[in-house]
Order: sequence, then structure tokens, then C-alpha cells
Amino acid sequence: MKLNKFFIANIAAVSCAMALAAGTFTNVSAAQVANAATKNTQAYEDIKIVKVNDSNFEKEILQSKKPVILEISSTSCPPCLIMIPTLISIAKNYSDIKIASVGIDEPDIDKIKASLPIQAFPTFFLIKDGRIVNKLVGAVKEEELLAALQYTPNKNAAKPVKAKKAKNSPKNLVCKTLGQFNGLKNLVTISFVFGATEIENVDIVTDVFVPPEMSDRREQMIEHVRASGKGEVEPTMTGFRMHIDNNCRFMKAMDMKRTSTYGEMRAGLELQGFTCE
Repeated sequence: MKLNKFFIANIAAVSCAMALAAGTFTNVSAAQVANAATKNTQAYEDIKIVKVNDSNFEKEILQSKKPVILEISSTSCPPCLIMIPTLISIAKNYSDIKIASVGIDEPDIDKIKASLPIQAFPTFFLIKDGRIVNKLVGAVKEEELLAALQYTPNKNAAKPVKAKKAKNSPKNLVCKTLGQFNGLKNLVTISFVFGATEIENVDIVTDVFVPPEMSDRREQMIEHVRASGKGEVEPTMTGFRMHIDNNCRFMKAMDMKRTSTYGEMRAGLELQGFTCE
């Protein structure tokens, strides 16, 4: 399937719009913008995952000389969060593959959504020379992504990075973001405990806020989530809470890769729009 080069005619217009928009934020100094950009760039470069939107899709995806694994993700999607270590692993160990990510909750992706068949999260488009060669949906293993990409490892590129022993173990990481769950506002909190060489514990809590005008449908929503088997669900004063812990059936079925370091996971989650502490 050939990807339409729908961005070429719009790059100049998008750039102008971004410049005009930037000019409206007069309370933000140039130094603050530069510092934020530097911080984000350093985090992204550490894990070699490219954040994609309408303005850079042409360059990063259509014109990429490397084969691309393009992930379409959502911050409210537990399988998307579980896939972060797998994507980090491929980005680390296969320098001749580009890992790119589109956050469906983020702005400036209208053309991407209109041009790619996105029906669930995460969706992975496997792309070579501007052509989609395969598509996978849901949490998948590293070897499945490589096989779908029709990838033959380059002996000079595929050099697995050995896990480094942490100086202070265990170490905790807590990241949060606001998002949406089936059109409802929510707060996602993901927590990790890092051991000496791997992630020892993962805990994902999603607080979904149900507005008063929809309160009569809350129980129906809760039962729907329970039926999906995706962790525990309980009502709260403002809606309901979904909880997926390290030992739940859903987490075990996802078979999360656990070799990512504290720094890699923090960078990966901040790339997806999380704030970490």
C-alpha cells in the first residue's frame, strides 16, 4: 500500500501556523522554550524513538531510508504502555530500524488520522520505502514486530545492549497524565519498581471521571470493563477506577518486556506525554 504524500503541499502552511501560534505565548521566554526543547530532545535521543505529527511525517516516515515501525498509541491504553519497553529494546538494539510514535491524544495529527486506517490501540504500521508492508494491532512481542517488518538483522546493527546493574536498587518511578477513555476524561498513573537488572513491578491505575449527566450509565460502563478482563474495576465518587497490577491476568497475558532501565522508561513515558517523578 503506497502512503499518499499528503503532507508536501501543507508543510509550509503548517510551519507558518506553528510560528504564528508560538508568537501568541508571550508569557513564555525564549530561554524557557529553548531549555524545554533541549530537555525533550535529550530524552528522545536517549531512546531513539521519533515523535511524529503532521509537520514531520513526510520527512520521518515517507522519506525514511530505514524501515519504520510506526506506533499509534494512546495514553489511556494499557497495552500501549506495556509496549514501551519493547519499542525501547528495538530502538536500542537495531540501529538500522527507525521507531516512530504518534500519540492519538495529541494535537497536529489530523492528516495522519485521516490517512491511516486506525481502529484500535496500539496499532503498528510496518513501513519500507514509504509503503505499508504490514500492520499489527494490540500488544505484540519484539520478534513479531521484526517478522512483520520482513526484517533481516544486519550483523553490524543488531548488537544487543547488556543490562546495566543499578547503583541503587530498588528504584521507584511514578508517571501521570490526563487523557480520555471512550470520550471521558481520565487520569492515568503508572508506577514501576526497578530491580538490579529488570523491572520488578508494574502498576497501572486509570481514574475515569463520569460527568453527572452520565452517572446513570456508570454501572453499565463498569460492567463492560469488568467483562473485558482488563484488571480490577471499582466505583469512585467521581466515576470509576481501573487497576492493573503486576500479577493480574491481563498483565501476564501481555508478557511485558522488563529489561528497560529507569532512565529509558522515564524518557519513553515522557515522550508519550506523561509527567514523571
